[in-house]
Amino acid sequence: MGKVNVVYATKTKHSQKLAQAIAKELNVEAVQIIEESNPEKTDLLFIIGGIYGGVCNPVLISYANKLDKNLVDKVVLVTSSASDSGRCQKEIRNILQEKEIQLLDEITCPGGILFVRLGHPNKKEIQQVVDRAKQIIQ
Repeated sequence: MGKVNVVYATKTKHSQKLAQAIAKELNVEAVQIIEESNPEKTDLLFIIGGIYGGVCNPVLISYANKLDKNLVDKVVLVTSSASDSGRCQKEIRNILQEKEIQLLDEITCPGGILFVRLGHPNKKEIQQVVDRAKQIIQ
């Protein structure tokens, strides 16, 4: 695999933990994105974020709207959510499809907010996400 980038947006720090664990394993830097962040050229982009109240983080949506198939070849989404039913980045998936950017996979894991699933993602769940990311790279 060529150049790999790891970006994340977070409200609860769960996505930061996931991004840093993946980045460490892949020997790259995890970069927190904000509204003004612009994508850079990469072969494989890990986009990491949570689902909050059934909705994707608006910062991720803004970032995904700036992606271009000439900049980003393939994407892996990594998503955490306190809800079992809404644990995928539907909005980001739609944007990638519209832009004809290949989505390799979406890795999901439990998240927690307030008193719902407190303590998630835990170390075991984070390691499972890292292991899945390594499988995708290979």
